[in-house]
Amino acid sequence: MDVRGRLSSGCPGDGASEEQLTAATEVAHAQMELLRTRGARAEFLAEVDLGSADLQTLRRLVALDRNERFAHTKRRRASRKL
Repeated sequence: MDVRGRLSSGCPGDGASEEQLTAATEVAHAQMELLRTRGARAEFLAEVDLGSADLQTLRRLVALDRNERFAHTKRRRASRKL
């Protein structure tokens, strides 16, 4: 199943309230951000030798991790509204 299929499987139906639609949109946005961040981190780790990484490289990795945690938290909070 592709990304759109996975996102739409959790979306509310036609009788959903405005609050549910907003929450579903927030979940979808957070999921896309999470996937984007994970992809960027995977690409970054494939290019970098962590054994000889400099401080700037490690800071970039920490920033990606922080962004992933933030997106995960946003997704979890939005999904609770559903």
